[in-house]
Parts: sequence; C-alpha cells; structure tokens
Amino acid sequence: MRIEKDNIVIRSATVDDAIQLNKWWNDGKVMEHAGFPNGLGESLEDTIENIQSKNDELRQLCIIEIDGKAVGELSYRIKGDTAYPGWKICDFNYQNKGYGPKIIKMLFEFLFTDEIINSKCPIERIAWDTMLENKRAQYVYENKIGARRIGVRKDCWKDQTGKLRTAVDYEISREDFFNDK
Repeated sequence: MRIEKDNIVIRSATVDDAIQLNKWWNDGKVMEHAGFPNGLGESLEDTIENIQSKNDELRQLCIIEIDGKAVGELSYRIKGDTAYPGWKICDFNYQNKGYGPKIIKMLFEFLFTDEIINSKCPIERIAWDTMLENKRAQYVYENKIGARRIGVRKDCWKDQTGKLRTAVDYEISREDFFNDK
C-alpha cells in the first residue's frame, strides 16, 4: 500500500522499518498516550515478526513519512464492513503542525475507495478509539474529521502501570465522510 498527497506518504512497513518502529514502540514518551508509559518492551525480532504478519489486503502496518522522513506509524484491520485504524505521529517535531487531520483523511479516503479492499469487504464505516485524557485527539476527530463520538467505555482496561483507563469511541460512515468533503 502507498498513498501520497503533497509532502505526506503513507506506505506499507517493511522489515527495513523494524529498527525505527522498535525504537518508537519501546519509547515510553512516544507510547504514553496509548497507555504504555514504559514502552512496549518488544524485541527487534518480535517487531520484525509483527511487520511480516500484518500486511495483506485486510491488514496493514504502515509508516508515515513527511518530506521523506519517517515520522510515525499507522495500522488498520478490516472486519466485515468496518475498518479499525490506529495512528500516531511519533516524532514530536511533527506534532501540533496540522499533519494529523491530513493523514487521517488520506487514510479514510483510501479505505473507502480502494478497489481491492472494497471488492473483498465494502467499507461502510471506520471505527476507532482514544483515551479520555487525549483531548487534543478528540478535538481533531470531532472538529476536523467530522467523526461522531459514539460512546465512552469507563475503566475498560488497565495500562501497564495498573491504572484503569477510559476509552472514547468514534466512528465515521462512508456517507458522512464524503458529505463532509
């Protein structure tokens, strides 16, 4: 998979990306917003296996590049008529610069229009969540993406420090996405 718009590229991760992904995933500062303030503690071999097992038409692990530099990652899986993505800009120098909404919209347009994906599983909606504390993400989803907040799951999981975390669920339908454009 490869999507390009202006200076942003979203492409399938390869084994060549393993060192960078492993560095991000094991960095507690990068992973804190996802509930892993100590990082994932994943070996390089596990990261390589993760890359190799996650890329087909209905699952992808991707690298986000801006101006040719790897700055983040995203992934998605498809089940039925729904895509379940996740994303993060891992390089702090590229956060709060307006890239997030552009990257999310690029991904959503791809998921709703890719002929290979939609010939196997026509995507009617995209669903994801964020932590309740992540107010910046909620603002982007509700005000820049046009997503609908569909619920809050209080104390739905424990992070690696044992703290109960609350998730906010979002979705956007194909119709709403294209009507908002």
